[in-house]
Amino acid sequence: MDNKDKIQDFFIKCFYTILSTAEKSIENISDGELSLKEMRLIDAVYKSAGNNNFSTVAKVLGVTLGTLTTSFARLEKKGYLYKVQDDGDKRIFYIEPTPHGAEMYKQYKSFHEKMFAGITKSITEPQIETMVDALQKLDKFFTSLKLDLSKNHPIGKID
Repeated sequence: MDNKDKIQDFFIKCFYTILSTAEKSIENISDGELSLKEMRLIDAVYKSAGNNNFSTVAKVLGVTLGTLTTSFARLEKKGYLYKVQDDGDKRIFYIEPTPHGAEMYKQYKSFHEKMFAGITKSITEPQIETMVDALQKLDKFFTSLKLDLSKNHPIGKID
């Protein structure tokens, strides 16, 4: 097996391992109430803090306003999120976590911190710097690929 095949196998295995680990973690901390997709919405509310209106949160998630509205309604019904109307412009609503949603986010964030502490404890600072550089390049590639796919290109632009 050459290095390209090893990299491909690594990414496929690693992607599914990370995904299933994240799903299992969320299942454990929420007693099976939340999905990974729902936890991503709660996370996006925190990432949008200070400007967490529906449009901004949808943009952070990369979804349409309609998709966000549907997901929000589900989490509002479950008691994780609620909306607050803007004092000045009554057309604008902000998404806020309930105390229950805030606790789930705190536990989710703690899981991520422990996971990445485990990853970085076994490698040196220069290796971390190299990894950051490589991951930034990968992120740029996958962001470009996602954009190409959203324009209905069959497999995206692979350069």
